[in-house]
Amino acid sequence: MENAKISAIQLVTIMYIFVVGTTVIFPLAAEAEQAAWISILLGMFLGFPLLLIYHYLYKLYPHLVLTEYTIKILGTYLGTAVGISYVLFFLYGAARDVRDAMELAPLFLHGTPISVIGIMFLVPILYGLFLGIEVLLRTSEIFIVYLVLTGVLMIIFIFFSDIFQYENLLPVLEPGWKKIIGTTLKESWSAPFGEVICFTMVFAYLNKPKHQLKASFMGVIIGGLSLALFHFLTIAVLGADTRGSSISPFLRMVQKIEVAEIIQRLDALFMIWLLVNDFFKVAIFMYAAVIGGATLFKISKNVLVLPFGAIVFFTSYYFTENYISHMAQGDFMLAYIYPIFSFAIPLLLCVVTFVKKKFLK
Repeated sequence: MENAKISAIQLVTIMYIFVVGTTVIFPLAAEAEQAAWISILLGMFLGFPLLLIYHYLYKLYPHLVLTEYTIKILGTYLGTAVGISYVLFFLYGAARDVRDAMELAPLFLHGTPISVIGIMFLVPILYGLFLGIEVLLRTSEIFIVYLVLTGVLMIIFIFFSDIFQYENLLPVLEPGWKKIIGTTLKESWSAPFGEVICFTMVFAYLNKPKHQLKASFMGVIIGGLSLALFHFLTIAVLGADTRGSSISPFLRMVQKIEVAEIIQRLDALFMIWLLVNDFFKVAIFMYAAVIGGATLFKISKNVLVLPFGAIVFFTSYYFTENYISHMAQGDFMLAYIYPIFSFAIPLLLCVVTFVKKKFLK
């Protein structure tokens, strides 16, 4: 671990950015159609028990990260194996989000190879990892002003552009609760709320541990409500069918903004907004992987930054051939793999710890 300290406000800020992250870009919970925003809200509420699980483990080991207390709970061999699996999981999460940037940026940078985009996107992230978690979170405090102001302006411009079509939201529950809940469990619960497991690698740096639970809930709630609002607006502007079939419905919505024939073509501004969100999400995933590897192998985190950066780049570039396969792979991972790491293993750690304490007593 680093010799670093972060504040509760910084934790709220980075968790908000992380939750909004790349999930605002693509048609999250598209199977729920015009009720996708409801599915996202349900996913947020299902994320609350995860925060309680992570809080329980943090209270037991306030000065350790996840890959350290898995060894204390499960023993050296099994705990190390679980820790390594988490490092791989974090690297995969970072690679997926880098690929999101690779798929998104060519919408503007026509003809630019996605490999070049990936390298240019990763270089400042790797530099941030060398500098450490304090620098990354202080930087997020600076950028949060831009992110919030830009988001507020977008909402104002949408209503002044007269592109908000309330009828696109109706009938709200046409897909039915079965499909809405099924989409929640399969997709909008795991991403982004299950991905918050990354912060079990960050909580140990809090300068006031008693604020951990409150800060976690605030970050997830503010991020979840913002995410639901953005997708709510996207559905209202584009309609559920267009949103579900678009590569980036958020950008299509922004391209429709036009106020008095003066304020228009704002998609470049919001492309920066999206890439900033993606930057910090990848940075947290990679930081979790780097610190996890450093604690498992008892080496400096800086030794792992470049090798892990190379792994993330090649994984993002070679694991999927195109956007369709990228999204299909994501659907499988969200439904079957992410819940294991975000819910099943942490719950198992809680149960084993509880049984141990009872047995010892």
